[in-house]
Amino acid sequence: MQDHVGKLHRPKLSVSPSSLTPIPRESAGEDRAALRRSLLARREQLPDRSAKEAALTAAVVRTVTAIEPRCLGAYCATRGEFDPMPALRQLAQALPDMQFALPVVDAVARQMRFMAWAPDAALQTGTYGIAVPVDQSREVEPDALLLPCVGFVPAGLRLGYGGGYYDRYLAGRGDVYTIGLAFDLCELDALRAEPHDHLLDLVLTETGRFGLGAGLLDERER
Repeated sequence: MQDHVGKLHRPKLSVSPSSLTPIPRESAGEDRAALRRSLLARREQLPDRSAKEAALTAAVVRTVTAIEPRCLGAYCATRGEFDPMPALRQLAQALPDMQFALPVVDAVARQMRFMAWAPDAALQTGTYGIAVPVDQSREVEPDALLLPCVGFVPAGLRLGYGGGYYDRYLAGRGDVYTIGLAFDLCELDALRAEPHDHLLDLVLTETGRFGLGAGLLDERER
């Protein structure tokens, strides 16, 4: 299996608080908490969810097949997030040599680790009510990572839940190819970056690709 991720990856950009401005109209006064509440409420009421989930599932399968990582980190959906499980099951068939992993959160240490997992393996309820692998015997380091987005800007800046788990995990891991997953209605006009924020390599929605890696993938598919 060729190292496609290495060919597509670009060095992480250093994001400064002034690099992406102004604040979105929805978050006047830089109230990220209010913006999250608005986006989460909108996402819970997503119209035509089944069709949009199917379209985003197809986009995830195409993209991951193109970059062919050695180990793909994913997540178990919660709070109206896009559910990546159908895509993971398809990818397990298409890329049988690829390893899968899911995050396990330590709320006391405020850290996140990834455990080896397979799409047919058992899950149990973990921290914050999010499903985690029952078997947590083997920690792995994904070289590509699917991340849920509460919101995003086309440049690749992600708005998460505010816990900072992904930002802390990615600190010093510039070789991880990051793919944010969101619905179109989560796109923001602009968002002021904070010092700990990481720009994603790619953001996928049900209708498009955004971020620094979008052009590279487009070129490969021509």
